[in-house]
Amino acid sequence: MCFWLGCHFTDSRVRVSGASQTLTHPEESDPARKNKTRQDMSSSLCFPSPTREDLAHFVGLPLGALPTPCAIVQESTVRRNCRRLVEVARDLGVGFRPHVKTHKTTEITRLQLEGLQSRNVIVSTVREAEALEPLVREGVVAGILYGLPLPPSAVPALRALRRRNPGVDVAVLLDHPAQIPAVEEGEAPWSVFVKVDNGYHRAGLPPDSSELRNLLDVVAAKESEGALKLVGFYSHAGHSYGSTTQARSLQLLLEELHAVLVAARVLGDNERELVLSVGATPTALAAASSEWREHELLKHGKWSLELHAGVYTLLDLQQLATRPAELGLADVALTIMAEVVSVYPERDEVLVALGSTALGREPPPKDSIYPGWGTVTAWKEGQQWDGCAKSGWIVSRISQEHAVLARHGEQQAVELKVGAKVRVWPQHACIAGNGHGWYFVTDGEKVTDVWVRWRGW
Repeated sequence: MCFWLGCHFTDSRVRVSGASQTLTHPEESDPARKNKTRQDMSSSLCFPSPTREDLAHFVGLPLGALPTPCAIVQESTVRRNCRRLVEVARDLGVGFRPHVKTHKTTEITRLQLEGLQSRNVIVSTVREAEALEPLVREGVVAGILYGLPLPPSAVPALRALRRRNPGVDVAVLLDHPAQIPAVEEGEAPWSVFVKVDNGYHRAGLPPDSSELRNLLDVVAAKESEGALKLVGFYSHAGHSYGSTTQARSLQLLLEELHAVLVAARVLGDNERELVLSVGATPTALAAASSEWREHELLKHGKWSLELHAGVYTLLDLQQLATRPAELGLADVALTIMAEVVSVYPERDEVLVALGSTALGREPPPKDSIYPGWGTVTAWKEGQQWDGCAKSGWIVSRISQEHAVLARHGEQQAVELKVGAKVRVWPQHACIAGNGHGWYFVTDGEKVTDVWVRWRGW
């Protein structure tokens, strides 16, 4: 928690100085949870967060008055980014399953699901799944897919989540038979996806491998016993982040679809209803192309095709480096604001109080059109936001709590002075946001809302 909020920690509680209440995790007041085991205890107890109400005093402040470093989100840009992929999926007649790991907020999850018939999302942590429970109770979220190959230690907490929310479908990913025993027992069968490796080689099984066949044999046996329900096949084209053209992203999407189709056909039952889930932000955006719309691989019979993606909500320089059609800096919703602490005319550099803990240390892709650890916008305090104007400075070197700005490009760089505030487009929005407890939301020069991020695992 940031020092300037005035927070005090006592065990699993957080008390905000000046606030009228003590914040207590909801599970602490639930009698049914008093005897909870260590395994199913929420990890959020280790990362207590303020509520939006506790941060309401920031609403109405000019951006230049905010403590730095801080994360700022342009609300209209987030809304536009969310609508874009909903429309892509709708035009194609395929499903869409948004990932929440980039932003980790209730508010953006709502925006991701607006206009979708399906109410299914993907998470990467137990904490994210638990944080979605209010939306489950509202009926906004109906299904949660735990988007990593299943760690057995996560099962007690996921099982407890299912018990608290009987109507939610909690699905898991499998890519090894040893993961299955952890979910064999339960009041109802677990929904499972089999993870397919489409060439990224991070997780999953090759679609034509003996390992995949063996896993499907075990899944089929457990399904006949009523322990599991095979929902479909899941693949993630993470290597599309290295793409530099839309054509390359489309090629990777086609390879990904081919991989899950091959895996599905291993079952030998073309009449069985299955979900084939493919995607990543570059490939999902490439799905809007006419070449994809007309491709024969879309004629896959009874199986349901869905796209998935996550960073599309905020976007970042890594995504723009893949050159998605018609997207540019004006579509990056997240900036990190920092303060200039020193200027070095003799070496033409500037020092800012912004390090890897607040911006991340993700390098740009090879041959990226956006070098450095981030690009400094042309924004100045009191100025109207120009979503695509650069300052002529980039983050050239970065340490834990500070970074060095250097000039880049042929344009005349904006003059920077000690005490000035700057806003930086990050290379990777997921990592940059993770260093912050909340987003300051704006569509101009003042804070209009504060969206609290879910912390912990």
